[in-house]
Amino acid sequence: LDAIRTISRTEGLLGLYKGYYATLASFGPFSALYFAFYEQARRLVAAFAQEKDPKKLPPTLTLASSAFAGAAASVITCPLDLAKLRLQTQIRLKPGAKIPEGHLHGLRDAMSRLWREAGLRGLFRGAGARAA
Repeated sequence: LDAIRTISRTEGLLGLYKGYYATLASFGPFSALYFAFYEQARRLVAAFAQEKDPKKLPPTLTLASSAFAGAAASVITCPLDLAKLRLQTQIRLKPGAKIPEGHLHGLRDAMSRLWREAGLRGLFRGAGARAA
């Protein structure tokens, strides 16, 4: 509750929705990749366990398939998530305020800034932690 009050007071009500479009842009690809990886992992695990129907896997193997799918989708969508986080954590400017150097202007700007700052390695900073 304190966070909502603080953000509303310092950045206005719209501050609560900062980075919302970036969140939507990263959620779609993550979900699509997750379900694709999950189905493939379940089939592979079923074949390895000599189970003809992947729907009949025991809970532990279903959990393993799900964990793999989530980790793989997290790593692949890490650049989108990093850009989203940067957009969400920058200070929201008041209308008419001077734009400070380094202020991000949307998802594309955040992604290109990540690339310019650290290249491919920078786009995947924190991917291991995100996958875990």
